[in-house]
Amino acid sequence: MKKYSLKVNGHNYEVTIDEVNEASTLAHVTVNGTAYEVEIEGGKGSTAKKPQVAPVPTAASNIAVTPTMAAPSRPAQVAAAGGSGHTVKSPLPGTVLAVKVKEGDKVAAGQSLLVLEAMKMENEINADRAGVVKSVCVQQGATVMEGDNLIVIE
Repeated sequence: MKKYSLKVNGHNYEVTIDEVNEASTLAHVTVNGTAYEVEIEGGKGSTAKKPQVAPVPTAASNIAVTPTMAAPSRPAQVAAAGGSGHTVKSPLPGTVLAVKVKEGDKVAAGQSLLVLEAMKMENEINADRAGVVKSVCVQQGATVMEGDNLIVIE
């Protein structure tokens, strides 16, 4: 039994569907306390079959499935950047709108490195120390998560 609260042309109706006979497309319905037997238009009788689950072939039971990962949205330099230098990490998830530095650039503490859009806001990501840009780990348009490497400064 299923109960519904319907509003039709500004009038409220309490509808209860008591029983649906799948073999004949008939249903027993109560609307605001009055019982009706209704026929479901377009319904199919017992000719509709329920889906069946096919068994897995026994030869396929010993196949190993290895998950694959999608290609990263940033260059492969991220892994190489871990050794030396200071890594500027993303403070929040977002999309890189602009990268303002390139490898080899000298940067000062507080200098803007890139612009990150998050929640419809543009956020300037600044260098927290002076140095030389060793690696730019993202490119314009890349999507980053909180904690992802952005830039490595030596």
